[in-house]
Amino acid sequence: MKALEELVNTKRSRLGFHYYPNSLHYSEKDAEIWIPQLDSLGAGWLVLISESDRAIPEAFFSALKDAQIEPVVQFTQGLEKRLETTDMRTLLQAYSRWGVHTVSFFDRPNSRSSWPVSEWAQNGLVERFLDRYIPLASLAIECDIVPLFPALEPGGNFWDTAFLSLALQSLARRNRADLLDNLVLTAYGWTHNKSLNWGAGGPERWPDARPYFTPPGEEDQMGFRAYEWYMAVASEIVHKNVPIIMMGVGVPHEPQSPVHKDWPDEKHTDICLAITQLLRGEPASDPENPTNPLEPLSNSVLAANFWLLTDETGSEHAADAWFRPDGSTRQIVNEIKGKSNQSKTLRAEMPPENVKSVDTAKDHPIEHYLLLPSYEWGVADWHLDVIRPFVKKYRPTIGFSLEQASLAVKVTVIGNTQSFSDEQLDLLRNAGCQVERISGDGTSIATQLQER
Repeated sequence: MKALEELVNTKRSRLGFHYYPNSLHYSEKDAEIWIPQLDSLGAGWLVLISESDRAIPEAFFSALKDAQIEPVVQFTQGLEKRLETTDMRTLLQAYSRWGVHTVSFFDRPNSRSSWPVSEWAQNGLVERFLDRYIPLASLAIECDIVPLFPALEPGGNFWDTAFLSLALQSLARRNRADLLDNLVLTAYGWTHNKSLNWGAGGPERWPDARPYFTPPGEEDQMGFRAYEWYMAVASEIVHKNVPIIMMGVGVPHEPQSPVHKDWPDEKHTDICLAITQLLRGEPASDPENPTNPLEPLSNSVLAANFWLLTDETGSEHAADAWFRPDGSTRQIVNEIKGKSNQSKTLRAEMPPENVKSVDTAKDHPIEHYLLLPSYEWGVADWHLDVIRPFVKKYRPTIGFSLEQASLAVKVTVIGNTQSFSDEQLDLLRNAGCQVERISGDGTSIATQLQER
């Protein structure tokens, strides 16, 4: 796909911004004002909001292209409104002709606020989201535009990493190789007032973090490093490094949240400067603890888009804007402009695939294996009872053999370490299986299976 190749292979600055948080500022005059400002900051990306029934003018995209700035077009309509492919086709075809390579449909589908009240409470939330997302994403691919997987609410009413995992597994079950092969993720980079190192290393480094529960001494995805957790989830399913675009960077919380309160200018400057250093591939110190170095940013991160370039007088977001409506600027603007040549440092190559490539049909002919414990006296009836809804939903191969399980792409293991040791599960992983253990009493296992 040409659009994906363009995104991944073009070396450009990873520094980006969210433009006005509405679709009203795309005139030639707007381009004359803001594109030179973006250039002076060394920006390579700009997130634009588009209506589904009105195009951003071609002239605005042309001005961005001349400045070598990559647009990211967002359709932010909530899930209460179905975007019809017949209405979108003409718009996406035009955007493709005008040089758009990425579009994003919907926002935070794992959040209750994104859904009509009557639909949120229904079963099968992930499947219902995909039923709306897939036709639009398929249309985008037809138009040679990469459909970004929408950014999720960190944590969220439906836990974000679980939502992403279920969505990608469902795409695999639906044989949507077109979407998985062209997968580009997005992730919010809100810090939640934690260190920029919080959660670095992802689930591999913090294996005991669980949905809605992070034990003492563990860290989770609720911070700037959420992207690492999403990449880890995706690589388990698509067996490759997946590129990702960070959104909403440089603020502590979601800007519409009641708890959102931006930092004082000095703290905002320190944090944003540290992030720009990471974007340039330079060593950086943790603003919260200057004696601690920050871990590098993965080259799989194509861009980090800061919130917010500018906004209108009277807007609830005006205080967040780097360029304020009264003509003043935040301290960070002068700091970045003084380093604009450095900011244009280009992104390095995408890292090589770090997941072992397998011939699934040959090495793993079983798609999904449900591994149950057996005992000297036989099989527990309550195990058979508790898995019934899961079996009806996913139709896995059911068995009791580790050897058979090693032939599966995915293995769901029922039982604690007394039934199957960690060493045994490691053998399955070494065989290339995706392994998930579910343990507890009957009620707990039933609940966990129901959440899958």
